[in-house]
Amino acid sequence: MKKILYLIWIVVAGLGGAALRGMSLLQGYEADTGLPVEGYLPAMALIGLTIAVAVTALLTGRLGFQSRSSWSFEQMYGNMPLLLRLVCMLCGLGTAGICAWGIVSLPDQIAEQAAVYGDQILLPGQLIITATGAAWVLGILSGLCMLLLAQGQGSKPATRFTGLCCTLPIFWCCLDLIMVYHENSGNPVLSDYSYLLLLIIAVMAAFHSMGTYLYSASGSGVRWIAAAGIAVYLVFVNAGGTIFAAWQEGSAAVISNLLGTGNTLRMGALALTGLYLLIQLGCTLGKKEEA
Repeated sequence: MKKILYLIWIVVAGLGGAALRGMSLLQGYEADTGLPVEGYLPAMALIGLTIAVAVTALLTGRLGFQSRSSWSFEQMYGNMPLLLRLVCMLCGLGTAGICAWGIVSLPDQIAEQAAVYGDQILLPGQLIITATGAAWVLGILSGLCMLLLAQGQGSKPATRFTGLCCTLPIFWCCLDLIMVYHENSGNPVLSDYSYLLLLIIAVMAAFHSMGTYLYSASGSGVRWIAAAGIAVYLVFVNAGGTIFAAWQEGSAAVISNLLGTGNTLRMGALALTGLYLLIQLGCTLGKKEEA
C-alpha cells in the first residue's frame, strides 16, 4: 500500500506543481520590470509543495525501503515486463532524437544567446559553443544508454557495460547543469531557472543511485527511491508548468517564447527522461521485499 501511495503522491503533487508553476509563469511577474510579484500565492505555494515532496521522498526511502540497499542490481531492476521495457527504450530513443535536433539547431541557440551592446552583437565564445554541442552529444549518448539499459533489464545479468549505461547520463547532467547556470548567471530572478537546476540535479542523483547498485553501495535504496521520486515531480513542475501556461494562453508558441530553442529541447529531453524514471521507479517499488 505504501508503494502505491508514494507513487500517487508524486504524480498528484506533480500535477499540482505544474498548475502552480504555470500560473506563476503567466501572472507571477510584474509587467514593467519582469521581476516576480512579491508574495504571489501560487509561487509561494509551489515552494512549500516542493519542500513537502522532498521531505516525503527522503522519509519514504529511509523508513520504507532501507532494506533495498542490500539488494543486487538484478533484484532491484531486473525482470522488468517486456512492454514497460519497450516504453523505456522508446523514451531513451526519443531523448537521443531530441538531443540530435539540439545539434542541428545549434546556430539558433547561439543566436539566442547573443548579447547586444550599442550597435555591436556579441556572440558566445568558442568554448561555450563547443560546450553546448558537447552537452547535446552527451544527451544523445545518454538516450542510447537508457535504451540499452532498459533492453538488458530482462533476465540478463549486469555487466561492466551496464555500469557505463548508468554513468554517461551523470556526465550529461553535470555538463548540462553548468550550461544552464552559465546561461542564467546574469539573471537575478532565481525562480526562472532554479526548478530546472533542481530537476537536473535530481536526474543525476537518480542515475547515480541506480549505478551504485552495481557496487552494493550502502544507502543506494534510500537515494534511488528519493531521487527518482523528486526527479519525476520536478519534471511535472518544469515541463508540465510550461505546457499549462501554453494551454492557458491558447498557443503552443508560448513554450518557445518562454524557454527559447535550447531550453525547449532540453525540457523535452528531460521530460522523456522523467517518464523513463517514473517507469523504473514503479517497477522497483513493485518488487517484493523478500526478493
